[in-house]
Amino acid sequence: MEKQTLDQLEAAIEAVGQDLSGRVAELAAKSSSGTLSSEEQSEYEQIVQLNDLLSLLKLRAEAYWSPRIAS
Repeated sequence: MEKQTLDQLEAAIEAVGQDLSGRVAELAAKSSSGTLSSEEQSEYEQIVQLNDLLSLLKLRAEAYWSPRIAS
């Protein structure tokens, strides 16, 4: 059960990343060239925050489940 939970979390994170990857690349290019609108800047910041949150959630889940899976 525990390993399945980690696998599901990793699959969800990967799915979100794949869904957003094209848009993130577009926003990153606009950001680099200084052509982001204020709405796009807000969207880009929200995507970065989502990525940070998902990464933190994954780390916390791994820290929680790793000792339990090993035993």
